[in-house]
Amino acid sequence: MAFNWNLPLRFLGAVQFLTLVPVSRSTVPVHESAPFFPLVGALIGAASAIPMAWLSLPGGIEAALVLMLQLWITGMLHEDGLADIADGVRAGRTREKIFEIIKDSRVGSFGASALCVGLLLRWQGLEAVGNQFTSPWLVMGVLAASEGLSRCAILWLGMTTPAAKPGMGAYLSENRSAFTLLASIVWAAIFLGVVSLQLIPWMIGGLVLLVLLARHYFMLRLGGVVGDCFGALQQASVIYCLMVFAWPK
Repeated sequence: MAFNWNLPLRFLGAVQFLTLVPVSRSTVPVHESAPFFPLVGALIGAASAIPMAWLSLPGGIEAALVLMLQLWITGMLHEDGLADIADGVRAGRTREKIFEIIKDSRVGSFGASALCVGLLLRWQGLEAVGNQFTSPWLVMGVLAASEGLSRCAILWLGMTTPAAKPGMGAYLSENRSAFTLLASIVWAAIFLGVVSLQLIPWMIGGLVLLVLLARHYFMLRLGGVVGDCFGALQQASVIYCLMVFAWPK
């Protein structure tokens, strides 16, 4: 596979795929923009952190504003994946039935419950981060690192797990590259190096464990991954990152 050296175009492709920010030109396929997913995630985190970093409001309101901005910027892309997976992957269902439910645009009770719990955990994690860190720049860095690392986890799942069926998930799983893997490792090192070196073992160890558990579960139930699997993992990963950063030191 020929390497696309147009890095700005790859970055714009990641912006176009992960956010609602308008990109007025043609970019590149998803797998070519994947190395920039963590960077775009970090930018989402930094931009959404502005209310918490620079406003003087009650912590719960600041956290709610941050969450609102993240949902708006991303168009709830990953939340949709979490809801679909929660609805589809239930005990006793066949692989074909799971795919049928995941494809359905309607949200069931399991999906709605998972979405509510996920949002509540993120809200509380964001408020805890705001209480833990007083420097506005450090708050922005922590949220940037959390969102960026959760996109690293997406790449690690895609690099280690085959696609269950043709579709968006297949782009990452069937077009693996050393550049994508190297980029994800470099981004993770940068995020943690800037924010907190002492948390590297906890953060990387926990994220790798989440990826391995997700891989095992999705292989068992689906025979691989689909696009919604990446969204579900991103949600679990960002919650984990917030909890680690907010843990009393």
